[in-house]
Amino acid sequence: MISSFSVKSNDYMYVLYVSSLIKSIIALHSLINNRVHNKETEIEKVQKDKEAEEEKARIELAKKEKEAEKAALDKNKKKD
Repeated sequence: MISSFSVKSNDYMYVLYVSSLIKSIIALHSLINNRVHNKETEIEKVQKDKEAEEEKARIELAKKEKEAEKAALDKNKKKD
């Protein structure tokens, strides 16, 4: 009778062990997925920032070109 109780107890401990092992594996998997997601998000953010800087540079260059054209036209008008 005592051995049957110890067998039942061992079976219960085995179930607890396996369930905690499964829970740990699922948690590790979630951590890895979270890390991958964060890295992808960071890469996207860097790309968006880079695109915004390039757009800002293009706008600034266009403004300078317009100002240069306007200055050239004004200079030509003054000569006439």
